[in-house]
Order: sequence, then structure tokens, then C-alpha cells
Amino acid sequence: MPDVPDFPRNPKGSPHRGTPRGSTPRTGAARRNTGTATRPAAKRPGHAAHRTAARLPGARPRHRVGNVEPRPSQRRPAPVLLIMCAIALFAVVGIIVSCIPKAAPSTADDAGTAAEPASGRVHFVAVGDNLPEDRIGAWADAQAGTTGDGTYDYTAIYEPIKGYIESADLAYVKEETHCGGDDIGPAGYPSFNTTDAMADALVATGFDLVGSASNHSYDWGYFGANDHSCALWKKKNVVFTGTASSEADANRIATIERNGITFALLDYTYGVNGYEASDLPSYAVNFIDKNRIAADVSRAREQADVVLVAMHWGTENLMEADDYQTEYAQYLADLGVDVVLGSHPHVIGPMTWLNGKDGHRTLVAYSLGNFLSRHESPQPKNELEGMLSCDFVRGENGSVDIENVVWTPLVNYTDGQTYAVYAVKDLTNELAANDTVFSGLEDPVAWLKQTSAEVVGDGFQIDA
Repeated sequence: MPDVPDFPRNPKGSPHRGTPRGSTPRTGAARRNTGTATRPAAKRPGHAAHRTAARLPGARPRHRVGNVEPRPSQRRPAPVLLIMCAIALFAVVGIIVSCIPKAAPSTADDAGTAAEPASGRVHFVAVGDNLPEDRIGAWADAQAGTTGDGTYDYTAIYEPIKGYIESADLAYVKEETHCGGDDIGPAGYPSFNTTDAMADALVATGFDLVGSASNHSYDWGYFGANDHSCALWKKKNVVFTGTASSEADANRIATIERNGITFALLDYTYGVNGYEASDLPSYAVNFIDKNRIAADVSRAREQADVVLVAMHWGTENLMEADDYQTEYAQYLADLGVDVVLGSHPHVIGPMTWLNGKDGHRTLVAYSLGNFLSRHESPQPKNELEGMLSCDFVRGENGSVDIENVVWTPLVNYTDGQTYAVYAVKDLTNELAANDTVFSGLEDPVAWLKQTSAEVVGDGFQIDA
């Protein structure tokens, strides 16, 4: 591991903490589902449907029956007789009540008001590759306990972006490196490993969908890292796919439900570093293969309303789609995929709509860039990234449409002492001037905005 600076601990006083403007934070726990099976929609603060109290039926008119004054000659019963009648009446009522079955006690799920109806609208966000280098691992070590004590804390990195992730109904990230165990520890290029605390940090940030198929999926696979990573993510309240530790897990379609809409996530990579696909167990990593993808998409469409496909593909440092990407993007559109989430090139790529052979429209983000990274010799374009957001809306005919597609430029930030992910619109000129990469630009914020607009392309809103 290269020499690293003595990072200061910064658990609370980081300048990049806070809630981004325009966001509505919520607790991550309110929107979680476990495992990979279809889950019920979670109740979310800020999204709860208004409840309407049931109206009582109109009361019938009260008719006065026998409203006649007693005749003077009528004798009133003695008090003793009245008491005896009352006792007899209470006894009869008690017998009747004792024969009525008691209602079962309410549980936590059915206590209070009735269940909330599904809204039929889901706000979705997606970011690119989470690729922490060993320097970031060393920084996380300094944030937890004593340096070198085997504890890590990555959560502060994501504080500036957390509000955007939490406010979504569904959020996706590609965990490019396996969380292969603290025994291996943080490792960087060429064979990456990330400590287990990263899973906790991503869950705390608010992610629900985690893809893991990448060229680094098996960097330490023969040392058990792949199996350890899969076991770790199974314990988290997320949907995890892309790598597996058994045939059964590899064959399972990962699904999740939000607000009455079911989503399927499929995840593939062009290859893994240092190995051929035949070198690995057949279930270990999902490789890009047209026959497999076609079969998986077919099953996914049977189980879900929306099919998301994550593709680890493309040419590194190329900010446009290559022939391989365009070929497979059209293939996915022809299969009826709804959204393609691209990653791997270490830079952002264009976004477009494609028409499938049956007229189905597919939204394609060719590359979302690196959500978290720090190259040994970073360039400004490597630290620029993006967040795709959109709304999935169920129409009156039952179909689900994609609306309000927005690209929000993000940036990897470091001043040499701390690391963070910012939305460009939250990156001040003062912060940019302190960044070790962007400080070399004449107007860093303007460059980030202009480059994002030029690469993503026309027809999409850029929220910068």
C-alpha cells in the first residue's frame, strides 16, 4: 500500500456535511426491503397517502312510540321490585355478552388505521461506480476508532449527497469492488477490496438496489472475497445482484416493490480482470451474453412492471458510446427493457431514448461515471459524474410510463484531507478552489456544468 497522509478524524465537523438544498430527507429504514424476493411497498415519510375517515351512515329519524302520560290511577312499582328487575336484566345481558366471541388483539401491522393505498408513482435515482481506492480506505480507517485498529467509517463521504438519495423512493448504486472482508483490508489497483463498513455506509445513505457485476468482481475471488461479499449484502436491507455464491442465487430474478409498482434489476459485466469466464464458477459473476440476457429479461418481464438492466461496459475515458455499447443498447431495447444503467468508463457518457422493435421506448444512460473514486493521477473528467433521476408512473390502462427524466451532475471532491461526493449545484467556488484536481481550472463549476450538458446531450434536463 502506498504511503498515505495522517488523515484527521472528522466524524462530525466535516465542511461537506449537511442536507443539499431542494431535497427532502427521510430515514433510510422506512424504505427498506430485505432479500431479493418481491417485497411490499414500504411506508415512507413524506409520501404517505392522506387517509379519509369513513362517514357514518345517516341516522334514521327517531319515532316517538307510546309517548303517553301515565294515568293518575296507575300505581308505580315499589322500589324493591325495580331493584329486582334491574338485577335480573343485568344477569341476562351478562350471559349474552359472554357468548359473543372476543376479537383477536391487533398486531403492530393492523393497529390504527387501514393500510395505505399504493400511489402508483415511484421517484427513482441511480448513480455509477462506487470504486474506493486504498487511500480512501486509509481515510475511513482514520474516521473510526484508532488508526490501524481494523475499524472503518465511510459515511461522511456521502453526507453531501445523502438527502438526494434518501428523498427518492428507490435508489441504485453499482458497488464495483467486492466487500471481501476486513482480513484482506482496503486494497487498490489492480486488485481492489473494500472493507465491510462500506456496505453499512451505502445502506445508511439510502440505497435500495446494489449491482456488483464489474471487471473487479473477482479480484480476490479465489481468496473467498466473492462469497464473503455476497453473504454480507444478504444481511442488508437491499436488493443485491450481479454476483452470487450459488446457482440458486444466480438464477433468482432480483425484484422489489414500491408504491404498487414492481421493479426487476439485472446486472452484467463485459468481463473480469485476470480471468476468463470459464475460470470462475458458473454462478459467480453475471457476464454479458445475449442468450442469457434474453432469458433473464423474459423472466423479469413476467415478474415485474419495470425492468432495469445495469451494464458494465464501454471504453475507459471515452465520453461517448462505442459500437459495443450501442449494439447491446439496441438489443436491450428490442427485448423490452425499460432503463439501461451504464458504468465502467470512469467518465460520464451520453443519455438517449431508443425505440425497440415492438415500439417500446428504452431510456439508456451509457455511463453514469464514478460515484466514488480517486485515481492515482486523476483528471477533471474522471471526477465528474452524474445521477439519473426519473418518475415511474402507472397509467389508467395499467402500463407504467417514465416521466421527468433529469441528469444531476455530481463530483468527487477531495482537498487532500477529506473525501466527499457533491452535487455540482452544491459545490461552491470556495470548495472547488480547494479541490486538488479542479483548482487547476479557471472556472471549475462552469466547466463541470458545461461538460455535463455537452456529454449528456440535448433533450434532457440538466439540474446543475
